[in-house]
Amino acid sequence: MAFHPQTENAQFAEGDNRFDATQLSNRERHTILWDSIFCDYKWIEEIVRDFFATPFLIGTRLDALHLGNKDDSKPLYAALISGDISGDVTYTKDLFFSCLKPHKLVEGTDEILFDSGIILNISDILNCPELIPVDIKQLLYDGDKLSSTYSFWRDVDGAPSRLEPASLTLTKSRIPGDEEHFWILKLKCNDGPSGLEVFLGDWKKSEYGVR
Repeated sequence: MAFHPQTENAQFAEGDNRFDATQLSNRERHTILWDSIFCDYKWIEEIVRDFFATPFLIGTRLDALHLGNKDDSKPLYAALISGDISGDVTYTKDLFFSCLKPHKLVEGTDEILFDSGIILNISDILNCPELIPVDIKQLLYDGDKLSSTYSFWRDVDGAPSRLEPASLTLTKSRIPGDEEHFWILKLKCNDGPSGLEVFLGDWKKSEYGVR
């Protein structure tokens, strides 16, 4: 079974002011969020079907995306995590890029910039590393406060959820002499059989993140 949101409310993602965005259902908010990234869901359907992947988006302001990105001084920064534990998602890059909304690659990074102003980290899709490099401050925090949200593709009836502190653990590298830390993110989809564990490393070379 292919899990994909209904698209009859796609006009919301284009800023149709005839509707009160604050009154949208959770399903409509889920649709707007994923429609802001994808124009076609063939890639998601393939990795879910073939790799049993559990893709999700994470970022500090996903829960307000349906209201529009009105603060141009603070671009919406997010990451797409495939949820593929096989590593085979890297062989689907051509299909992945063909399914995206208009965008451009950000030189020297694993990020893309959409015409809408959204910056998306796609390192997991390009390289499927064990430790996914992201801009932690941009992705998880508002100032010094943990303030991130996430949305599972499968959870079509759920609005983006707030990331709880208990879901995130800061851990020091076990490699002798390595003083680096990384974050362990543990999440569970409402429509999934088990939890998902993701390792995030702090990468500050983002053109739009903290340098």
